[in-house]
Amino acid sequence: MSRLMFVYLSGTEKGKTRIFTQDHVTVGTSETSDLKLTPEEGGKLPDGVVADLYSEDGAYRLVPRDLAPDLDIAVNGALLTANGSAAGYNVRDGDTLHFGHGLSGASLLFQVLPENFGSLHPVALESTDIEGVAQSPTPHPLTATLFIKELTSSLWAEIPRRAKITTFALLALFAALTVGGAGYFAVTLHRSAHMTDLLWKEQQLSAARRDQEQELIKKQQMEIDRLRHQSDQARLFAQKIAEKYSPGVCLVVGSYGFTERGTGRPLKYESADTSGDTVIDKSGNLLASVDGNGPPVKLEFSGTGFLVEQGLIVTNKHVVQPWATDQTAEIIMQQAGGFRPRLDQLAAFFPSSQQPFELKVVDESEHYDIALCSFGHGNAALPALPLSTGDLSSVIGEPVVLLGYPTGVDGLLQRIDETERRGILSQHGRSVTDVATGLASRGLIRPLTTTGIVSDALPGRIVHSAHTTEGGSGGPLFDTADRVIAINSAILSPTDGGPSFGGSNFGVPIKAVAEILQGFHQKQH
Repeated sequence: MSRLMFVYLSGTEKGKTRIFTQDHVTVGTSETSDLKLTPEEGGKLPDGVVADLYSEDGAYRLVPRDLAPDLDIAVNGALLTANGSAAGYNVRDGDTLHFGHGLSGASLLFQVLPENFGSLHPVALESTDIEGVAQSPTPHPLTATLFIKELTSSLWAEIPRRAKITTFALLALFAALTVGGAGYFAVTLHRSAHMTDLLWKEQQLSAARRDQEQELIKKQQMEIDRLRHQSDQARLFAQKIAEKYSPGVCLVVGSYGFTERGTGRPLKYESADTSGDTVIDKSGNLLASVDGNGPPVKLEFSGTGFLVEQGLIVTNKHVVQPWATDQTAEIIMQQAGGFRPRLDQLAAFFPSSQQPFELKVVDESEHYDIALCSFGHGNAALPALPLSTGDLSSVIGEPVVLLGYPTGVDGLLQRIDETERRGILSQHGRSVTDVATGLASRGLIRPLTTTGIVSDALPGRIVHSAHTTEGGSGGPLFDTADRVIAINSAILSPTDGGPSFGGSNFGVPIKAVAEILQGFHQKQH
């Protein structure tokens, strides 16, 4: 049976831990909950049990209970939805669980702990000294001996024969009883000594087991303290990076369409009524054409970028060429002689700016998933992120912090309250660019911060465990020296359509950015 540990990351219990050994843990705000949630000051959560956590064969599932309209549950920043499934959601060692809206809710760190978790003193018998008994003086042998001999002979002659036989029998019986008693005493003494020896050994084993248990408890407490310290250090590390460099990490959004090869005519929806609907049906047939009466087909996308120099940001090449990884775009480009993708809009939204910056792709790496974009920096106070120049092989096993916008504007919308969310959608519209503009006008553009460990550093790839997903591509990965060591590029996804493995995310080493910057400046001169 696994030992489950929860570390409070918010509220009055922040920094404290709870450890459970049962296979089922209830989570909620009532006193009947196994794990009681404590929101931040001023925060409020629904009363009662809100979720269950089950442990089955080494897997852990979080199953929300009838989610209330005013309750959000998120795992590593990704919001869970009430899909009606009893299977719940898989959680893993190191996941961050959040209950409630934004900073007013309750946050927990989920950890899985390993399964591992006298004497009698011999009593010194006091011996007593046996004192000798003084003897009285003996009579002279010539008188006393003759007298006693004669007296004894006379008495013996007077004793009847039967009395003599009886006396001998009694003496023999007494001797036999004495010998038997001595033998019984010897056997009993031997048995007692054997039992005493067994008890002594058992007490020695008991004392040894007790010492082992105490040592195990001590080691477990040291491990808990180490994990708590590690969690505190990771939190402070992530907080420092976020406060210092978030203003230089931008949300990249845009849209693209398609034009017919040869004619250049745009691909349009068949009618105005189908505008915004899917372009491909379930059979893979194209539901648009160049002769359509509707508006041009437009596909939207989002990603992450960061400032490397004034007026220059770096991101992934597949962010500014989204059609390269989009199955819908691939089908469209193969239909009816083929269509060419055309980038219609590309913009960057920085946390400190209420207006977007129009981006222009100025260079792309031939060997790495990296693109360089320029924009009109103006007088905007945007910090350029410092790039590492050290040997990246030394960062293996070290903690890292990743900044980015996983799930794009949808993730940003889920981090604000429902009233503000509805106001943005009703005032600005529902397109990616419109929503991003509404968020920026309210100062709600802010990258998500996650932490992890570097598990490998190859010449063209950094493998790390900081949680991310689609939309987080292009985000900067920081080391403990507060320098960018890689650009987040991809997550490890299986080819059979199964769930992704969040423990292995890939980044492009930062040396590739230095190379593309150097090439760009050489072209400028």
